[in-house]
Amino acid sequence: MKKLNILLLAIFLLPGFANAAYELANERKRGRRLNSIDAILRQKDEQIDMSTAALVLSRDWGTKKTMHSYRRKIDDMAQEILARMDERNIPFDYHAIPVINQHLFKDLGFSSVANADDPEDLFLHIVIDRRRGYCLSLSILYLSVAERIGLPIYGVVVPGHFFVRYDDGVNRFNIETTSNGNTAPDKYYIDKHKPPADDNSIYMKNLTSKETLGCFFNNLGNSYSMVGENDYALIELERAVEVAGDLAEARTNLGNIYLASGFFDDAISQYKYALEILPGDHRTHNNLGSAYTRIGLDSMAISEYFKAIKLKPNFADSHRNLASVYINQGFLSKAVQSLNKAASLEPNNSTTRRILADVYGELGQYTQAIPQYKICLQLEPDSVGASSNLAYAYLRTNRNKDAAMQFILALKLDPYYLNAYYGLAEAYNKLSKTEEEIIVYSKILKIDSQSLTALQNLGNAYFTQEEYALAAETYLAALEVDNYNADLFHNLAVVYLRLNQYDDAADQYLQAVKLAPSNASAHNGLAVCYYMLNDPKSSKKHAIKAKQLGFNVDKKLLGDE
Repeated sequence: MKKLNILLLAIFLLPGFANAAYELANERKRGRRLNSIDAILRQKDEQIDMSTAALVLSRDWGTKKTMHSYRRKIDDMAQEILARMDERNIPFDYHAIPVINQHLFKDLGFSSVANADDPEDLFLHIVIDRRRGYCLSLSILYLSVAERIGLPIYGVVVPGHFFVRYDDGVNRFNIETTSNGNTAPDKYYIDKHKPPADDNSIYMKNLTSKETLGCFFNNLGNSYSMVGENDYALIELERAVEVAGDLAEARTNLGNIYLASGFFDDAISQYKYALEILPGDHRTHNNLGSAYTRIGLDSMAISEYFKAIKLKPNFADSHRNLASVYINQGFLSKAVQSLNKAASLEPNNSTTRRILADVYGELGQYTQAIPQYKICLQLEPDSVGASSNLAYAYLRTNRNKDAAMQFILALKLDPYYLNAYYGLAEAYNKLSKTEEEIIVYSKILKIDSQSLTALQNLGNAYFTQEEYALAAETYLAALEVDNYNADLFHNLAVVYLRLNQYDDAADQYLQAVKLAPSNASAHNGLAVCYYMLNDPKSSKKHAIKAKQLGFNVDKKLLGDE
């Protein structure tokens, strides 16, 4: 790299020109002048400008500032480093690394985020603004500075991590951008991240510019996925697979998008490809199990979940997913074992607690379900489902007052939650609070006027109150919803019988026995109606049928008296 002539240098060293004294090594790259990622990817690797590519993607994400303003900031960083190198006569080799580290991490204060859970921390413009990033985004900044200085520094990927490496063919140093540029030997990454021992693998090698961008596309896809933009995530992950096809994480993440989109066969294909590269990836085994579950291949799903658990016994997701398959198969006791294991690993996971409580309920073990629902509500107080189900657990253990109170709490969370209304009505029924029960069913019918259950039970409640006209009216409304319901015809017949309307009662009983010939009570009711209508022959016929079906028939209906 050449210095400008002395006169020009003197001009550039005037205030405002101090950072423009050196020609940057990337100024003549064609990729620096391009404005779309597709155009950049058509270039040869040596013509790709990493900072331009990263800033184009920042622009697409939605930065308000121009990419040129950020590129100038990176130029300024490089100019300052070049000035220090020139001042100290530092050669353009690995001796420059401490100068870069000092300026980026000490002077400018770039640092690593504790958790890579903010999708914006990927983007170069955000890294520059916030002076923070994670392994990949800080490495992109480091590579952007290095390409301006002209140093042979490359991106390097291992499972779950990214760093950079100086390699001039003689000297080679791994540089940790999340640790202020400190160096670490290859063995450190091999032991910690366990890349495949394959000379042709993408892992642990010096990446080309396109392969580095492939890693970026993978993380970019995840960023879009985190904000619910799955269409954009799909584009970026398919692009990642296209330019870095042996990056197992990209295959797995693309599989996740396919799975979420319902493309199960495509998801399975990507997961299998990823596992050929990284067979020890427990997450991919788990996700492959989820894909098999979605298409009903339970035995294959179980096999994948067990593989994931063997690789990482404390991975709660696999225990929880295994439980889901057991639930589908009806093996509820096995499901409880897996869910209890998941709960022990993640005590504050409300989903696990909720499913565990539901399974206990399915098993009729409501006393075990109750504490799980309570924990779930401590973790997620606004869960109307958990609140209502806790109330049902109270109901099934005859804690009817507690049930009623809990249903009321659930309805405060969601005044339109019908399941809680039905439970509250049942609680009032058990507490013999018929008037309150009637009020609840009336509220249900305001929300769903065609609710057969509400109409039938409201009719029953009116009958209990001896409001027979209202009961008949309600049963008739229910029959408009379902005129093939034997129980409704029977209940309406009972109302007419109480009203001494024997002809009407007989008509309804006949409909009931027509739909349910083995209804002993209906046959007995018909016997009573015919007896009162002075038709002893028909009365005896139905009385005998009722007796045959096990009903305790009055002897006079049988003609014995």
